[in-house]
Amino acid sequence: MQELKDKIKKLGYEEIKDIDDATFIASHKDVYVYVKKVDEEQLKPELVTAITFEAMATDPISTYAWITNGRSNAYVLVEEEKAVSEIPSVFEDENKLYSGKRQLTDRDKWSIRKYQELQEKFDGLHEMIYGMKDHVNNSNDVIDEFSKLIFLETFRLYHPEYRLTKGNVTGKLFNEIYRYEYVEKHKDKAVQEIREAFKEIKDHADYVAILDNGEKANIFSADEYIKLENPNIYIAVLKALQDLGTIIIDGVERPATLRDLTGDVLGRVFDVLLRGKFENKGGMGIYLTPRQVTEAAAEMVLHDLTKDGAAKLIAKDPKTGIPTLRIGDLCCGSAGFLIKMLQKIEHYLLNKLTGDKKQYEELFEQMKEHCFIGADNAPGMVLKARINMALHGAPKCPIFQTRNSLMNTRLKPGTFDAILTNPPFSKTGVSKTIKKGRTTVENPEGVEIIKRYSEGIDEDGMLKNDPEQKYLCLGSKPDSRGKWKEVNSVDPAVLFIDRNLQLLKPGGLLMIVVPDGILSNSGYKYVREYIMGKKNTVTGEFEGGKAMLKAVISLPQETFALSGAGAKTSLLYLKKKEHPGEKQGPVFMAVADEVGFTVKQNVEVQLGDDHNDLLKIVEAYKKGMPEDVE
Repeated sequence: MQELKDKIKKLGYEEIKDIDDATFIASHKDVYVYVKKVDEEQLKPELVTAITFEAMATDPISTYAWITNGRSNAYVLVEEEKAVSEIPSVFEDENKLYSGKRQLTDRDKWSIRKYQELQEKFDGLHEMIYGMKDHVNNSNDVIDEFSKLIFLETFRLYHPEYRLTKGNVTGKLFNEIYRYEYVEKHKDKAVQEIREAFKEIKDHADYVAILDNGEKANIFSADEYIKLENPNIYIAVLKALQDLGTIIIDGVERPATLRDLTGDVLGRVFDVLLRGKFENKGGMGIYLTPRQVTEAAAEMVLHDLTKDGAAKLIAKDPKTGIPTLRIGDLCCGSAGFLIKMLQKIEHYLLNKLTGDKKQYEELFEQMKEHCFIGADNAPGMVLKARINMALHGAPKCPIFQTRNSLMNTRLKPGTFDAILTNPPFSKTGVSKTIKKGRTTVENPEGVEIIKRYSEGIDEDGMLKNDPEQKYLCLGSKPDSRGKWKEVNSVDPAVLFIDRNLQLLKPGGLLMIVVPDGILSNSGYKYVREYIMGKKNTVTGEFEGGKAMLKAVISLPQETFALSGAGAKTSLLYLKKKEHPGEKQGPVFMAVADEVGFTVKQNVEVQLGDDHNDLLKIVEAYKKGMPEDVE
């Protein structure tokens, strides 16, 4: 510990106060650093969050947390729960040192204590359900079934007087049957009643999102049901969710419920479970974007959305009073990008803006229902995303299942302020034909997609005049004479760039993960020219094109190693042109050699913040550095 104390003193934090053998607080004026040494081999996200909450509960609240196991380090800006690249020296610029002003309430302190307890309970419940094999075949099935039970508990808490109206449970008060004591008493009968109740409650109006075309999007599909039948599972889960001990608010002690958790503590617990237990499918299958990537992408996008003030965030439609900000992801998975943006926008509105805090709280409540839009073709991922958003306080968030994200027509072009996404990619992902041995079979869906993504090509094989940028074109490519013709196959990542640019408002931002081949291979030169325009050899200016390139951040090979895709990737950051004559500015280029983890034996091994180059890259971007960062 003495070595840690010597290091922190060299940074200028001269006051040291021991908490226990493994923890101390170092301070300089009103800036406090909570330092803790742990024995764990890895600094896993759930461990870092738990210790961040410890630092948040200190009095006064700690400004930074430094967590170390002697080999790896995590550095956190406590009040924002945000990783930083290092603990800043007090000698750099004392005026820039962050000083948290948040005052923790009794509920905040109780919630912080409950975080790790719930996280451990959820982890144990997952293992128990998986072990019982009660109509679940894999870890993802367990998450889905557990999600349904959490969903019902949040419904019970927000609708304590709800009487069921269908089937064998007609007239019964849901608040009475969805209790662990009731299941203990009635066993199988209680389980059947709960399963029956779910069929009704899953379609409740509180959880139905409304899409652009007025269509309704439910969390659960019409035929969804609870598969679990073992009463012991229900008893264990409901005990964990309902038996939370007591809470003291303003000197009054009473039984606590999940509603007492402040902020998005429950959502964070669920997110830890999701990321810890989710089984990746490999190849073109489903994979959760690493949190280090979603964090970096969201930080850059929010910086640009707010660098000229909060106007884009707080704008409302004068006719409807609905917030106009729209953040999207057509391949949202478990909603990692959307949740990160939701959290950052909430913090910005409630902590960074001066003025009427109540007004911003009311605005954010509206934003949760209208401003974060997602789609995915996997029903299981839509369920996880909707539950995840609900537990982060956004049960009506418009996330919907679509047969094909490239072909859905339920979103209006030119309506999004920002899109952050990690689409599927594969060189032959969309093809007019399918080859099996010597046999070639036409693929009607591939033909349909490529045709739609060639609607911007005229009869002469030229790009149509498109000042409103409403046409899709990258289902075709120019031949040696410059005439555009439909391709036989194309990487879906190329088509997603086209579709996302179409969806953006003029000036809208696109942060997308792409395979490096799109950025460098000569065969994709037409894609780069379609995006940025062709470079005039005389003036050096790019002419034409739909967007301006803001940044490219190269990611290491292991970033998506678990996906099985194998392709080297980068974050591509574009701004849709506000008008055809807008000029390309300097491009921020950076290479991340490490992103805070490596992959060994198909498992992510956390390396800590001092091995996450994205933290310093984002800091450099926000400072406005146009030059390359290596």
